[in-house]
Amino acid sequence: MEEGVIIRKYHTTDRVAIEDIQLKTFLIGKPLVLSNKKWVTEDILYYLEKEPQRCFVAEYNGKIVGYLLGCLSDANHEAKIFSYIGRIYGKIFLLSFMHKSDRKFWRNMIGFMTDALFGRSGEKNLASPKNAGHIHINLLHEARGKGVGSKLLERFFAYAKSNCVKTIHADSFQTRLNPNTTFWIKNVFKEYSKVKTLFWKAYYPKEDIKLVCYYRKL
Repeated sequence: MEEGVIIRKYHTTDRVAIEDIQLKTFLIGKPLVLSNKKWVTEDILYYLEKEPQRCFVAEYNGKIVGYLLGCLSDANHEAKIFSYIGRIYGKIFLLSFMHKSDRKFWRNMIGFMTDALFGRSGEKNLASPKNAGHIHINLLHEARGKGVGSKLLERFFAYAKSNCVKTIHADSFQTRLNPNTTFWIKNVFKEYSKVKTLFWKAYYPKEDIKLVCYYRKL
């Protein structure tokens, strides 16, 4: 697959395909079933709407099989986080009107965010490098382990360097359910910090899941 993969800049017409990949892999690499599919993609809306020029897609045989979304500054990454927090708490007023599966998801998200803000989940202690760009990368299962993710990274690294960015970081869940540590190490990332997260406690109550910040110097 690697030889036939095209890495290109994101276009607005790619949005549906990106949202579909997010939906199919959201639940620690597994599909998440919601009646309103748009809701599961809200954590990537910032990139697509505010910084689309920093987004890239991997295309194979005319099909988008992966994407990399990014921002190049601490301020923009923080803006993305605050935007998502607002979207999560905004769902409180809609819970009673939701489908059962959607209600479970958003109750979990609201509960997790409250745990994180009050320090019961470790996110407040997850350190990240300063003056660094941030990325969110995702691939369909059939594109994993075939060099597609590395090609996306290479393209973004070149773009970031041309914009005088010297460090890139990414947050990734570390769990036996969806092992990916090898991917980051292979692409010369190092572990910057790691915390225990309760992000998926409603779906995997017995699973020990860590949130890891990886970084790489360019």
